Amino acid sequence: MKLLVFGASDIFARRVAPNLSALGLAGVEIVSRSGRRPALPPGLDVTWRDDAKAALAHSPAQAVYVTTENSRHAALVLAALESGRHVVVDKPAFLTLAEAEAAAALAAKKNLTLAEATVWADHPGIEALMAAFAAAGSAPARASAVFSFPPLPPGNFRHVAALGGGALSDLGAYAASPGRVLFGCQPDTVACQILSRGPEVDTAFVCQMTYPGGRSFTGTFGFDTGYANRLDVLGPNLAASLDRVFTPPPGAALELACNTPTGCLVEIIPPADAFARFFTRALTAMAHGHDPALAAALIADARVRARLSE
Repeated sequence: MKLLVFGASDIFARRVAPNLSALGLAGVEIVSRSGRRPALPPGLDVTWRDDAKAALAHSPAQAVYVTTENSRHAALVLAALESGRHVVVDKPAFLTLAEAEAAAALAAKKNLTLAEATVWADHPGIEALMAAFAAAGSAPARASAVFSFPPLPPGNFRHVAALGGGALSDLGAYAASPGRVLFGCQPDTVACQILSRGPEVDTAFVCQMTYPGGRSFTGTFGFDTGYANRLDVLGPNLAASLDRVFTPPPGAALELACNTPTGCLVEIIPPADAFARFFTRALTAMAHGHDPALAAALIADARVRARLSE
């Protein structure tokens, strides 16, 4: 299989491109409208293009990865699906629920895989977290998260409203997805408050959601503080904490700290690459056509993000 990439993003160059050969992809075509060409792994078979429409018309690639500014996602995803190609799209996959629903319907109609690259839950640290609750005869009931980091450079597109910038747009996936992963359902109530703003966009927000059965999630997200990236999960007989949870470095071990009635246990999670694991899952799905589970996850998170923005 060959891959057509829209956007020469840092995340593609740093986290996706190094895995392409191991994933069995025969080559990659990259459409860089700006002409940007980041350094890529040596030996990777790369063809550079500058026009998305021409690439869709002439590329032999069977799959597309959209990693552009957020505002361009919807049009590129729909065009790729119309061309008969499977699609992976960076988070946020879409800026509105209507766009997400239209793309999911088109993917189903054409028997194609559509997946949002919200990859943090593909790390084995999340498997270990859920296994710890199962071993304790418990289940997640309350969760809290913080993902906040220093201000982005002035030229970053996340500062520009017209490009889909803002903390709520760009980090909303990390607020929307923990409830799906931990509780497996939509929230009953959603409350969100913007905490700070820049010249054009919001730069931080806090949210609280309640779920059936007395469960809840609270989170603080933004790009206006020192660095923090952590998930705390509580349940009967267990309180667990996982650091670097939303962007786990592929070469670093993680620590899962578990407090139980008999004491504290720290489990070392060996290094793993969440992006590689996610793309393995997505490529496997593509071999079978449409994947309802990946589409359902995308729609579930889009619904929560829409409620966060109300």
